[in-house]
Amino acid sequence: MFYSIKRLMHRIRRRRTLGLLTMMAVLISSIIGNALTFFYFESPVQPELTVGDSFWYSIISITTIGYGDYSASTLGSRIGTVIFIVLVGLVAFTTTAGMLVDWIFDLRVREQTGMATVQSKDHLLIINFPDETRVRHIVEEFVSDENHKKVDIVVVTDTIQTMPFNHPNVSFVRGSPLEEETYQRAQLNRASKAIILSTNYNDPNSDSVVASVASVIHNLSPHVRVVAECMSINHKLLFANLEDINLVYTVHMANNLLIQETQDPGVTILTHAMTSNIIEGTLASTQVDPPVHEPLTYEQVAVKLLNKDINLVGVIREKKAHFKFGDLFLSPGDLLVYISSTRYTWPGLQEALA
Repeated sequence: MFYSIKRLMHRIRRRRTLGLLTMMAVLISSIIGNALTFFYFESPVQPELTVGDSFWYSIISITTIGYGDYSASTLGSRIGTVIFIVLVGLVAFTTTAGMLVDWIFDLRVREQTGMATVQSKDHLLIINFPDETRVRHIVEEFVSDENHKKVDIVVVTDTIQTMPFNHPNVSFVRGSPLEEETYQRAQLNRASKAIILSTNYNDPNSDSVVASVASVIHNLSPHVRVVAECMSINHKLLFANLEDINLVYTVHMANNLLIQETQDPGVTILTHAMTSNIIEGTLASTQVDPPVHEPLTYEQVAVKLLNKDINLVGVIREKKAHFKFGDLFLSPGDLLVYISSTRYTWPGLQEALA
């Protein structure tokens, strides 16, 4: 008999949801049963006793606290206490508590090993984990911006077993970045942005993997804004079918900056400052929304913005950069790129232009 009971308890503990509901039902039944038994047998000898007092006695007894303000004095209530509290209630209570502790511990282990489903919304996904230094730097830069200080970040990769660093904004999902199940746990459908990093600087197939990941994300959640790292500018064709993807040619840009600093000392200092959220004076962009009421040239726009300490650097129109503003007029859909200590929405820039 004891073996059968032990085996039943083991099965209940393994089937966690059903087991927890079963134990809760047994626990509630034992509290109700003892309360009714206690009230039925004790009310004749304790006229001031209420049903509420009986439930209070049952709950306090089953949690092993026992304040001593009530106790069973009749034979019937004592038998009820032995059956409902000692034999049933305490077993159900300790089993339920143990299952809750196991569930919390298992959830923590699953989170640490990247096997849990994250509970985030409007979060940033970082796909691939080339090394800890790069990922940590990206995280710190992202959350250092005032608008993204509280945004959750989910790292998705199958190359590490546990996250090598702790950050309050960062969660970890372990799995192939090419499989739908991985993105279900990462809540891709609720994310707003994704950064796809190279797998490794020394991996010649990195760009093809990044392109495949971008395609998967685009097919699963086309609303997610994707920024992908491309190691070689010659691999641009890999992303030809992905119109909305934004490519960053990391090595190409680094090489250009090396040459630029060699020819024009000081360029690196300025570039570092305006591409960092940590240093005041960040490079930012704002899209022009319709309608545009006043036909201004970008030369006029640049002068007005400069009076507000906003330095207009260039204008992106139809994915082409423009730096000469004299014959270029303000138009809906244009992307204004500027240096400022604050990121502006279009209504905010309109106030500066007024």
